[in-house]
Amino acid sequence: MKWTNILSVIILIMIIFLLSGCNKEEFSWGQEIGDITYSGNAVILGNEELALIKEVTPDKIIFSKKSGEVEKITNMSILVIGISEKTPYGALRKVNTIETSGNEVIITTTDAKLTDAVKEGTIVLQEKLLEKNFTLKSKVDGVVLKGPSKSFDGLAVTLDNFEIFRDGTKISRLNGAVGISPEIDITIIIKSNAIQELNLISTLDKIDEVTVSSNSAFDGKNEIVAAEFAYSPIVINKLVFVPEVAIICGFEGTISCEVTSGVRQDRTLTTKLNYKNSQWSDDPLSHAEVFDFIKPQVTDNSDLKIFSGPEINILLFGTPIQTLKSTGFYSLEAEKNSSPLWKLYIGIDGINSVIADMIGTPADHTSNISIQASEIGNANNN
Repeated sequence: MKWTNILSVIILIMIIFLLSGCNKEEFSWGQEIGDITYSGNAVILGNEELALIKEVTPDKIIFSKKSGEVEKITNMSILVIGISEKTPYGALRKVNTIETSGNEVIITTTDAKLTDAVKEGTIVLQEKLLEKNFTLKSKVDGVVLKGPSKSFDGLAVTLDNFEIFRDGTKISRLNGAVGISPEIDITIIIKSNAIQELNLISTLDKIDEVTVSSNSAFDGKNEIVAAEFAYSPIVINKLVFVPEVAIICGFEGTISCEVTSGVRQDRTLTTKLNYKNSQWSDDPLSHAEVFDFIKPQVTDNSDLKIFSGPEINILLFGTPIQTLKSTGFYSLEAEKNSSPLWKLYIGIDGINSVIADMIGTPADHTSNISIQASEIGNANNN
């Protein structure tokens, strides 16, 4: 045999070995759905396959039989699972192993990232979150869902003798209303299974109208989740987004006497985050506010902070990709032997965070959206 023929055989054998070593790679172009292209190893489960789901746990999915797209699942597949009774948030899973037991197909899984499933495309989520599309998940005593009047179409709760402190007969309560009307605008650009650009614009119209009343001195710190809500799922090209909102109320500090004090803040905040060229940038926070208050009834020292507001989580397949927390607060500061006796301050404590686990960015990013406390009144001018 000539050396050229021998060399050709050796090269052919090497090619075969190289190809066999890559047998787990998926080289198909994938499938286009709307403005995105899914990776070749993504298996999108439709209504037929969802009806076959028998059990879902954090690391396992069991199908009652092997049918439809279930037959295409390999140990390299990424499962894109829509909404069903067993998957109310959808699911995005990497397949580890596949076994059969009778007719059942048992698949062990781990969580996948968006960029594992999507190869190319632009994802746009633009939504104003209206109250009519929210469902109550939980609430505590002292929270009423429908108030007597509302000035906007967002989510609102009424506080009706909402208890924040109790020690025997010593009781402190909140009354008033907390409301939020968020507008969410998220654009995600993916190329070659990597995030190229991410833009998040969030506008929060919020109302915090809270009166604290206490029959005695009290102190400490207490943060209570007053109510939790889930928004109707938003499905974009088979991707399942679910916003959730928690209304948080509480206090921090100390006051040495009985008290009655109430403040209303109406705020509009707009926060912008941008990711491009592997770098984050934050636009300056835009905000506007109007406020009002009742004259505090206080006779002794106080360093008391009352707060309320929403924590908003945008979930993708049940995993948070963005968290917005914006609690309005007012502080009642008083010194018995000083003039003025009391001062009132208002402000916002807030963050805007992007979480990397699902979205596929290299790391989390958090922007501060707090507004420094400012004085709105004191005993000498009111």
